[in-house]
Amino acid sequence: MRKFALITLSLLISLLLTNCKDDMAPSYIITVKVNYPDGFTVADFPADVTVTATNTNSKRTTTAISTSDGNAIFELVEGNYNFTTSFAVTGNDGEEYIFNGMVSNYSLISESAVTMNLILADNTGGFIFKELYYVGSLTPEDKSYTSDQFFEIYNNSGDTLHADGLCIAVHEATTTSKPSSWIDKNGDLMDSIPLTYHTWIVPGNGTDHPVMPGESLIIARDGIDHQTDETGNPNSPVNLGDADWETYVESSDGDVNASAVPNLTLVYTTNTKMTDWAASVFGPAIVLFRFPDDNWESYVSDANNFMTKPGSSSSTEYLMIDKEFVIDAVECARFDADEVYKRLPAELDAGYTYIEAGTKSSLSVRRKAKMIIGDRVIYKDTNNSSEDFLHDLTPTPGVNPTSVEE
Repeated sequence: MRKFALITLSLLISLLLTNCKDDMAPSYIITVKVNYPDGFTVADFPADVTVTATNTNSKRTTTAISTSDGNAIFELVEGNYNFTTSFAVTGNDGEEYIFNGMVSNYSLISESAVTMNLILADNTGGFIFKELYYVGSLTPEDKSYTSDQFFEIYNNSGDTLHADGLCIAVHEATTTSKPSSWIDKNGDLMDSIPLTYHTWIVPGNGTDHPVMPGESLIIARDGIDHQTDETGNPNSPVNLGDADWETYVESSDGDVNASAVPNLTLVYTTNTKMTDWAASVFGPAIVLFRFPDDNWESYVSDANNFMTKPGSSSSTEYLMIDKEFVIDAVECARFDADEVYKRLPAELDAGYTYIEAGTKSSLSVRRKAKMIIGDRVIYKDTNNSSEDFLHDLTPTPGVNPTSVEE
């Protein structure tokens, strides 16, 4: 009992010291200037924009509303912060405009000011990532199991779309815990996205694989019932035996070829020795895109579309795609990182999502249901994963929610 009391007292003292440390830290005024893109002004759109400041260490959040001059003023304790905003507004022309803004990893050590440049989201509908399951599960033997990864792509529009020529791949950087190496001469993220491991494409002649409004296609790493298959994991949360496509590495002796699920076509790989495709369990930056003119063979045969990693002595060449090719992209981060550095340009994803429970937790991230029209769900898509996604959910491939979500 005495030992328990001493431990409890130690914990209380530790908490008290932590709180005292926060209270003793100096605080400063910081002004965040909300800056609209060219062609938009505060006169045309609201000045009262809500900006959120998040301390990257304590995860504490503070909000401030910008004044008529576009300035959001905070008084914050010294530390490292992310400043974010995301809002939709109807313009004078009756159209809905969605703006995102983010200032990442700002070190507040004195009274200061920073400009947040807003990005206009391209919210035209179409194919989107609906659900991503990448953290994997834990086997009865307490081993990591990641063969049950899947990515669900959804037709969020009101038109029939075709999956032929859709490509999926992951960014070269497998972590957000350090600054990206893929930057231009101005220190900004490149307009081209470096793809690592395997890049896949849905085969077809353009109209072979229609996807109706409100329907989705599921891409499985291995298209089996992971709960019952002898090569699977009984603790897995998913049955992917009825997936639409799987990523089978034909040149590998170690990959599973599920006969009931068709294979995507391999476009290019940076590592011919990998036995299976993989997305980082700590949080991939994943992209959905199309090659120009849907001619991937011509694109991949052009040496100008490849690049080695800046600052690296490695000779590995990465396939580079322009951000204009991207249909949808999601930045997934590691929740427990002190700082989160972006890999994707803000135009593609102004924020990020995560799995708070961490790796091997059998949980997924999924978009919020924005509205339901009849039997069709329309998912939130502001190009800002911090706003668009729910996290730490039980995976539900192919299943849609029955109510609107916030």
